[in-house]
Amino acid sequence: DIDVHMMKATEYGAIAILSASGYGNSDNANAITTTTGNNTGVMLQTGNWEYVAGGLSGSIFKNVNSRYFDSYGSDKSSVKRGDALGDKDATNPGCEKWHGASTPSWVYASWPYFARGYYGIFSFNRDIGTDCARGVAVCGQGL
Repeated sequence: DIDVHMMKATEYGAIAILSASGYGNSDNANAITTTTGNNTGVMLQTGNWEYVAGGLSGSIFKNVNSRYFDSYGSDKSSVKRGDALGDKDATNPGCEKWHGASTPSWVYASWPYFARGYYGIFSFNRDIGTDCARGVAVCGQGL
């Protein structure tokens, strides 16, 4: 009853949004090292790009069960609630430039994977050659 997988784009988004909320450390969300600002929070990788299991539909994670990654279209209209992606032109504007995040770069065929975090917890970029990723362990009955 344990499921271990690479962190999905929506899981990363949930951590970012919660870290900047009243339940997290909203006063200094761009420079914190954990979501709560203390040792009990989720460690953040701001200052490093971190891959997430999300990217361009049809170009990523071939032969992998789709429950383990988030697929996106070639434009920002495919953003999902809670993934903290998108920009002012998207159907779901997401969290563009929240807490000092950089200008977002969307995925496309030559760069199909998302990386998150380098310029603050809400920044995102297409595949930029980084090799850091995060594992997630989910525990519970019926997984």
